[in-house]
Amino acid sequence: MSPTQSSHEIPEPTAEDLERIGRLLRQVGGRDVVWGAQQKLDVWTIEQRAKLDQHMNERLRLASWVLVAATIGLVVCTAGLIWATLAAA
Repeated sequence: MSPTQSSHEIPEPTAEDLERIGRLLRQVGGRDVVWGAQQKLDVWTIEQRAKLDQHMNERLRLASWVLVAATIGLVVCTAGLIWATLAAA
């Protein structure tokens, strides 16, 4: 990400990205099919969306485990409070 680019902006496709996508589309359609810029942009956009989905899934997984740990901590604290209440009575 460039210093002037906000974290909410999608980066532009690089020349390497376009070459790789061009090779992929040639494999799909063969040498005789000509793919335009729109098809290349569509494939690149799908790739970016897949990367974003993977990143979001990882963040959700981590947040879920943090919630599990917090819940276990609350259960232990509650059990300790119940034990302390019963021991004092």
